[in-house]
Amino acid sequence: MRFTGALGVTVVVVTMVGSMIATDAGAQGAKPKAQDVGITATQIRLAVIADVDTPVDPGLFQSAVDTMRAWAALVNKHGGIAGRQVVIDFIDSKLSDTDARNAVIKACSQDFAMVGGEALFLDNLSDGIACQDAQGKPTGLPDLPGLALDTNERCAPVTYVASGDTGFCATRDQHPQTYFSQRGDGLFYVKMNKHLHGVFLVPNDLKATQISQQADFQAVVDSGIKKDGAGFYDTTAQAPQSALTPIVQVVKNNQSNFVYNGEAFGTMVLLRREAKLQGVNSVKIWACNQGCYDANFLQQGGADIEGTYTVLTTLPFFTEYKSNPALKALVGQLGGLGKLNSDGVAAYTGALLFQDAAQKAVASGGTLTRQTLFNALKTEHHFTAQGVIGPTDIASRKSQTCIVMAQVKNGKWVRVSPTKSGTFDCSQKNVLEQQLDLG
Repeated sequence: MRFTGALGVTVVVVTMVGSMIATDAGAQGAKPKAQDVGITATQIRLAVIADVDTPVDPGLFQSAVDTMRAWAALVNKHGGIAGRQVVIDFIDSKLSDTDARNAVIKACSQDFAMVGGEALFLDNLSDGIACQDAQGKPTGLPDLPGLALDTNERCAPVTYVASGDTGFCATRDQHPQTYFSQRGDGLFYVKMNKHLHGVFLVPNDLKATQISQQADFQAVVDSGIKKDGAGFYDTTAQAPQSALTPIVQVVKNNQSNFVYNGEAFGTMVLLRREAKLQGVNSVKIWACNQGCYDANFLQQGGADIEGTYTVLTTLPFFTEYKSNPALKALVGQLGGLGKLNSDGVAAYTGALLFQDAAQKAVASGGTLTRQTLFNALKTEHHFTAQGVIGPTDIASRKSQTCIVMAQVKNGKWVRVSPTKSGTFDCSQKNVLEQQLDLG
């Protein structure tokens, strides 16, 4: 795998993509020892806590559950982990803080770790932190989620998230607070046009999401993009097109040439349609978060979303999954590319992190327990999820610097920067350290 460094140098990184097959550490000799909650002589149980059965958005993170089951099937075909078959225990958190906390309590009693979870209201991880191991010690319940948007989960000592942007946790109780924000896309846009000005749609359904998005948007502004009107406009994923009318009017009145949607992809579709309805023709850059990198976005938006940009912290899997063995295996197990989206890939990186750390735990001490897993996670300073993401220092809670820019062209997502397939832009300039007081 190649990564474009800060000086534009292409760095070759050897990734153990073959470990997608050789999953069973110690399989060639005696079966590795494993003694803890959630482990038997034949199985390792992992909890996937995700919001699925929700009235607001039915099936919200079903893709994460499907992906975790597909990953388990893949590793089980090749001997499992530590000589044991992986069993997935799906626990629905239902967009409820109560259900999410009860799910953690349940997982503590029956599962070895929580992996690939995507629960938006997991705002209390105290039960996971105090979770006792098989010897009655409060070792904690390892949490390797796909998404962890709430600060209380992201900053918990038991949480290791592959998205890597938890550097702010060290200053979470300070005012102002230090944020390490992704602005690589902003630098890309400014390089294309040095006189950009416009508006940013900030999701306000969750306070934690709102704050993190504001920090990222401020970093984009600091890269050289001016704000029109109030600049940042709060939105909700359930807002009808009419709710976007005032924002589009700001764009029209200011002849804005830049619009960034931080909401769900459905909002971007409505935003583009409202702009078309009002005759807006000044926008040169329509930008969206990684959630827009979805086949449903293309289907729902049609010609109205042509030209939309997005920033990815993963390989653009729609066009490059065949060249990455881990992604290719996943797509095959799922039954087709149409069943994969960014949420699923996020869960997959959590699964691959667990797989890598479990193998290291067995290799270093010969025994797999929650404690040895934690010990191994503390060594994950150069994690690439078998080439699915750029090198990330998860153990030190460093922000991801590696990105890929993609754009909708002729109804399809196409890589636009770096242009070479399989590469990332890993410039240190992509992450901005800033002092902000966002509440």
